[in-house]
Amino acid sequence: MDKFNVGSWGIPALAILASAAVSWWYRRRRGWHSWPAVWKTILGGLVAARITFVLQNAPEYAAEPLSILDFSDGGFSDTAGILVAFMLGAHLTARTNTPRRPVLAAVLSAGVVWIGGAIAMLDFGPPSTPVPLVELRRLDGTPVQLQTLTDKPMVVNLWATWCPPCRREMPALQDAQKRHPGITFVFVNEGEDAATITAFLAQQKLDLDNVLTDRARELGRRTGSFAMPTTLFYGKDGRLFLRHMGELDRDGLDRRLEMLAAPATGFKR
Repeated sequence: MDKFNVGSWGIPALAILASAAVSWWYRRRRGWHSWPAVWKTILGGLVAARITFVLQNAPEYAAEPLSILDFSDGGFSDTAGILVAFMLGAHLTARTNTPRRPVLAAVLSAGVVWIGGAIAMLDFGPPSTPVPLVELRRLDGTPVQLQTLTDKPMVVNLWATWCPPCRREMPALQDAQKRHPGITFVFVNEGEDAATITAFLAQQKLDLDNVLTDRARELGRRTGSFAMPTTLFYGKDGRLFLRHMGELDRDGLDRRLEMLAAPATGFKR
């Protein structure tokens, strides 16, 4: 794994909490006060993870430089963050005479949470489930339900205009929609109104079919998709085949579309 995206600070926050808990435990049981070194180590790792991710995605961030400071897009390089955190932890313990064990244990716990979260953002999902019975709306206000849209395999992308990873993957999804007429693509905006969506599509010069609104975010709740972007892949039988949480690049999307189009049964991870 090299990078992951979530629509919030969820995983970094859990990593910080894990490191704080380990530091507190060592102070309570051993009397070792390591938190100053721990928080500097974790902060350094987060900064390194963010900078590396931005450099890896320089063209996208160059188009919107201020989005570099928008940490809520969840863009971090896990590899860079963990390596820098371990190196910084070793340096700080040597320089300040802080006990090394609690610092490295705190970093290790944060790393475990970080990697675990990154793995969780890969393709996963519950046993094959049908398309939820949720009423959505087209941009003109017409009500529609997903299961009535098609009898073909279907890709449902949950997104929002404020979500940088969502915006970055849109061109790849638009291209895939044109190249795969045998698959129905549906773009469900979570929580925003039709005017906001229409303005965004025009500004980005996106020509997408089946753009729907879900003001109540009911589809996200029904499918357990609490981070954006999330892409759901449904087979021709209308049952969930695969789910991906996080940004999709062209190669990754193409691989999943090949899996969806190939004859197969059952849920795929």
